[in-house]
Amino acid sequence: MTSDGVAVALPDIARLRTELAATATLSRADAVSVCRSLRTREFAAIAEFQSRQLATTTGLAIVHAITEVCDEIVKILVARAFAKLGAPADWNEQVAVFALGGYGRREMNPASDLDLLVMAVGAKTPDWLAKAYPDLQALLWDVKFNVGASQRPAAELSRIIDEDFVTATALIEQRPLISGAKPVAEMGELLVRLRRRQALPFLRYKLEELQKRRAQAGVSLFQMEPNLKSNPGCLRDVQLLRNFAYMAFGSRDLAGLVGLEVITDRDLALVESANDHLLKLRSLQHFHHQRKQDVFQLPDQVRVAKLLGWADLSSLRAVEHFMKAHYAQVLHVHQMVDLAISRLKALGHLGRKPILIKSRKVLSPDFAAVQGQVYLSHKDFWKLPDAGRRLIGMCRLAQARDVRISLELQRAIKANLHVVTDAVRGDHVLGRVFLEVLGDAGRIAPILEDMHNCGLLGAYLPEFGNLTCHMQFDSYHQFTVDQHTLLAMSYIDAVATGRMPGLPGMGAIFPAVKRKDLLALGLLLHDMGKYMGRGHVARGAIMVSAVAERLGLDESEADFVYFLVERHVSLSDASRMRNFHEPSFLREFAQKIDRQDHLDALYCLTYFDAKAVGEGILTGWQEAILGELHQAVSEQLGRPGTHAHVSRHERLIRELTDGGVPAAEAEAFLDEFPGTYVHQVRPGELTKHLRVLTEAKRDGIGLAHELADKFVLVTAAVPDRHGLFADVAATFSGHGFDIIDARTWVSRHGMVIYSYRLSSIYPTRVKEEQSWKRLRQDLLAVSQGTLDAEALLEKRRNALVIKPADSGFDDPAVKVEQRTSESHTIVDIHTRDEVGLLSKLCRGISAYGCDIGFACINTMGDVAVDVFYVDRDHRKLDDADAEALRQHIIRILNLAPAPASSP
Repeated sequence: MTSDGVAVALPDIARLRTELAATATLSRADAVSVCRSLRTREFAAIAEFQSRQLATTTGLAIVHAITEVCDEIVKILVARAFAKLGAPADWNEQVAVFALGGYGRREMNPASDLDLLVMAVGAKTPDWLAKAYPDLQALLWDVKFNVGASQRPAAELSRIIDEDFVTATALIEQRPLISGAKPVAEMGELLVRLRRRQALPFLRYKLEELQKRRAQAGVSLFQMEPNLKSNPGCLRDVQLLRNFAYMAFGSRDLAGLVGLEVITDRDLALVESANDHLLKLRSLQHFHHQRKQDVFQLPDQVRVAKLLGWADLSSLRAVEHFMKAHYAQVLHVHQMVDLAISRLKALGHLGRKPILIKSRKVLSPDFAAVQGQVYLSHKDFWKLPDAGRRLIGMCRLAQARDVRISLELQRAIKANLHVVTDAVRGDHVLGRVFLEVLGDAGRIAPILEDMHNCGLLGAYLPEFGNLTCHMQFDSYHQFTVDQHTLLAMSYIDAVATGRMPGLPGMGAIFPAVKRKDLLALGLLLHDMGKYMGRGHVARGAIMVSAVAERLGLDESEADFVYFLVERHVSLSDASRMRNFHEPSFLREFAQKIDRQDHLDALYCLTYFDAKAVGEGILTGWQEAILGELHQAVSEQLGRPGTHAHVSRHERLIRELTDGGVPAAEAEAFLDEFPGTYVHQVRPGELTKHLRVLTEAKRDGIGLAHELADKFVLVTAAVPDRHGLFADVAATFSGHGFDIIDARTWVSRHGMVIYSYRLSSIYPTRVKEEQSWKRLRQDLLAVSQGTLDAEALLEKRRNALVIKPADSGFDDPAVKVEQRTSESHTIVDIHTRDEVGLLSKLCRGISAYGCDIGFACINTMGDVAVDVFYVDRDHRKLDDADAEALRQHIIRILNLAPAPASSP
């Protein structure tokens, strides 16, 4: 009974069995209808029970209940199909029905596949079964099960599983559903033979399968939207551990893994707990979406965190606390898989037992490397008074010898982190050893990953330890903060060894950075302020001094690290949100950077940081823009930079002429636009601009699009008029596009070029030519004033689409800035994104009587970061007018009144 007086319970199986038995006298159609209705009813009851009893109900209780319902329905359908085709009364002594896979494990989620095996004993399938089996399959499909069924005689099955280890895996997890003693015994013999003859190739196959699964999942265990089934540490890995237990020790229970000698009962209890947690989440997902939905998307994370009773605490949201706990559980499973594999190899289950003494190399009196893995040399190590100091020294030795910390040693370190005391953390000599670790570019990431996995890095550097499993709740970052940082460190190694080119000019810039150790330290610490929520840049910079003091950095070293942390977003922000070729902006920006070596280090850090945000975030054109920013600031600082210097104008002319445009026409085209255009246009898009502009002059509209992975790159040109930007933005939104970023330029002859990177709420439509034809027609009509763009936008608002997850962004800001442009007032807006936001902002600016000369539009998850360069009558606004415009935009966005921004 719940608090509101409503009785809820798991299905009454006895009652269900009685209702199903009554279908025996019904026609096929009526029986199928009743079974389907009962299945729907019972699943709905289970969903209601889980919802109302979520705090006290385990994930296993739910999947077991679903499995029981499926069992009863399958049994009645089997009986019906077999009786119809003349099965003998004792058929279950010759034929058995086995549940396989997740169904066999009694771990059925609502939308799981129903995997069945109908097995005949001996070498031949009875005639009646050959006829009855297709009817059984049809019945199961008609009742709306997702069926994965097969029918084999035992002899054929024995041959198959010797070669097909996918089938063998499902068979290991079998459960007799309907069977007499003889088929069960034959199945047991089958599995005994499989284990005796095929254990080694089976285990090797499972390891290959694991590597493929990990490669498909990506570079990190801690993805922001994990797949609950296939991601590292998730359900497939728990099942793999069970496979290990069976093949190595003959146990279908995880408890068999204690035979590996290092995995404890507590380890296995935590794996079982993680399995229960994942099954609970997966059931919630399937029930909510009414289909199989294994990717745990951001909106689902918010919803489930609330359902499970997580609350906001300190400056972190409920979902952030919830996901941190989730990642900790899957990390444990992931580590148990790796530890089990290590022990299987050591014990000879994956091939000949290695002769360890042949590869043993002494690192120090305390540690030795065996087959590339570091182990303790004696049991008394943890009693040593300076054990903590020796651990950090061991890490440097391991790095220098290119060996990794063994999983066994990692577990021992994790159990003895108390040896890393304040005295160890404050030892300046040890601080220099740690700087050596960070300065060994080319092999930094592996040792840091090992240190982090066992907790040693966080114990030695608590500021980084705070970030363990800490999510960045937005749809922009793809990894947790700690994994993002370690991935960034791996890019130092990649650039240092030539595996990645980095940003333009980094081939010369990075080798010239004298203090790579301090660059790496700045990168390691750059996001340490995030553990307390927003405002991480300022908070992180404040935290640098304590770290510097403990490590024994001198004043100039500490200042350098402080600079890197405090300024780590400066180049990215300037490249995205400013016309950085404005002389006044360049002067002020260069003053803040101050020195060329600071700029070069920051340039490298910016690449490592941005590249590690996620796949596809740092695009080729963004890299080129960052390269140009570095060049411009270098010139402002008094050095021409390291890139081969060909003027931007010359390069663009060459791009056009190489594409077949006569030189005179190329010059005329560039002359149509203000001087800043040549610095803002991206490499490779100039010819496209010329083409759409020519088309627009002829037809009134020019439009080109290019499909690029998750986005669509669109270039458009139309004749300019007041308020056009707002209408064009509304038209794109009305056609189902979300504007990720945008730029616009107005020619001297009154034509506008728009460059957009878009995503679509209708992904299939972007491949249909008819969709682009309609967009072209609507853009033309809107630009000519014969179609109301707001009407298109209203259609979009009424469209039923999945809303993006609420990142909790609660710090909107509208600023005006007068210093960094000599010809325009800069309006800088950070606010929550919404459908039609860009159109609303442009319309508001136009309504205030201003023109938009240049715009940088960026969408980062559910946050819009938009910058407009505005003027009125070709003149910059005065300070009072600029402030009035700011207040006008604040009213448009329905934001609370704010203090005036400084001019």
